[in-house]
Amino acid sequence: MGQKVNPNGFRYGITKKHNATWYASKNKFTNYLLEDQKIFKYIENYKRKYLIGNITITRNSKNDVLVKIFSAKPGVIIGEGSKNLNIFTKKVKKSTRNTKMNLNIEIIPIAKPELNAKLVAEEIAIKLENRDSFRAAQKQAIRFAFKAGAKGIKTSVSGRLNGVDMARTEGYTEGEMKLHTLRQNVDYAATIAKTTYGTLGIKVWISKGEIFEGDKK
Repeated sequence: MGQKVNPNGFRYGITKKHNATWYASKNKFTNYLLEDQKIFKYIENYKRKYLIGNITITRNSKNDVLVKIFSAKPGVIIGEGSKNLNIFTKKVKKSTRNTKMNLNIEIIPIAKPELNAKLVAEEIAIKLENRDSFRAAQKQAIRFAFKAGAKGIKTSVSGRLNGVDMARTEGYTEGEMKLHTLRQNVDYAATIAKTTYGTLGIKVWISKGEIFEGDKK
């Protein structure tokens, strides 16, 4: 049987940038890594509330931490006069249990949420939790993605669909989806939907075309 590889991990360092960028000595590496995991985990709790599509962490030589949050609702996170952002920054810093950390959060708006695999997967999950049809939810996501400029999209929903006794997987694929090609700009995300019949798994692949050497993108 063939082995499945995460499309994002397959491309990190080649056509995708890493989510965390920093260097540390051996005695500090473990602490920095654990802090990053706590930051990612805490912010993930707000992914639906703030429509968070991606998170990146950067550290400099002085250990100043810059967290970039890509959101489709930047105004909700920032708030009036950056009030909400300041409170959110304190909560994120508290979650790491490192009071000496110099933490800054930068909010970057997502222009086209329909092309962000994580947001599309969460949108499908919300509809399934609201008892919408899993077929209609996937087809609508595919239609919106192509309108936004996607070159291809693949969706998959697995579990006890419509409450049947035996779990199965159903999905749709439209457009180009060259998962084996590294230069293919593929965004992948997976999430779960907690329904009355059990937990459903949702996976989304979105192709944005090919990246060639020398492209400004």
